[in-house]
Amino acid sequence: MTYTLAQAVDDITASIGDADLETARLHFTQAVDGDPARLTDLVKRLAATVEIPKHAIIWGFGVDVWGNPHRRDYAWRCGDCPWTGSNYRTERGARSAATRHAGEHQAAGEPVPTVTKYAVLTLTR
Repeated sequence: MTYTLAQAVDDITASIGDADLETARLHFTQAVDGDPARLTDLVKRLAATVEIPKHAIIWGFGVDVWGNPHRRDYAWRCGDCPWTGSNYRTERGARSAATRHAGEHQAAGEPVPTVTKYAVLTLTR
């Protein structure tokens, strides 16, 4: 079954919301269908489904932070600028990096974003 990217995003986010990563990954693979351009577009569309509030930095499980069922790491994203961080092995590492980034905003005289854990899934890794 070939999916439009819009339908794939809906199916993937619904599967993630149901904590069914196996199905989410299947939808992802079927949507990409070996096409690098579709992969890039799908990853961007999935990331756009994660709402990051202004003046916040979210951190957590990479699946949650990026909306991508193939993430197996921890990550953070800033709602005030395009900076992100991925591929942290631990929650502590992602949280620490997010906190450092908030300090960079403060050092630049900008509003200091609130660093907040973001979680959709409750999974045993």
